[in-house]
Amino acid sequence: MSQQAPSERMFGLGLAASLIASLIAGISARIIMRIVALTAHQPPGFTMAGTFRIIFIGLLVGFVPGLAYALGILFLSNAPKVSQHLPGSLWRGLAFGLLLVVIVGLPSVLLPSPLLPQEDLNLGNPLLNRILFAALPLLYGMTLGGAEAILDRSLSRKPASPEEGRSSPQLKEE
Repeated sequence: MSQQAPSERMFGLGLAASLIASLIAGISARIIMRIVALTAHQPPGFTMAGTFRIIFIGLLVGFVPGLAYALGILFLSNAPKVSQHLPGSLWRGLAFGLLLVVIVGLPSVLLPSPLLPQEDLNLGNPLLNRILFAALPLLYGMTLGGAEAILDRSLSRKPASPEEGRSSPQLKEE
């Protein structure tokens, strides 16, 4: 994102990018669950309702770190000494994803958790399962940065003036 972008625009782009990244992370979580079932030689028991439920949970869970990301970028970009050294959105997303791996990803696969039971991680190939689930936050961060970069390029920077939105010329009364 350019350093001249208004704060509100940066915050909005961060939130929109977090929703996109959350959606992709939810879909990826469902794909990982399918891989776990296949490596465990279990019959697939996936339904469309279950898939949509997991994607919706991914949207909700992914919105919280996305909000923290957007607020962090908002505050950092408004600090005069920091804003000139703020990296681009792709690097910010990668750094945020690595931070999420350290804070959320590794503890969730190494420590017992009610969200990710150990018996589910030990199905099939336990090392593969742990790697795939621990990589989800990194995927989220990289997608967040990429979505932010794409949205920044594709969305208009200037608000439309009121005169540009008129469909017919105004008649002046004399």
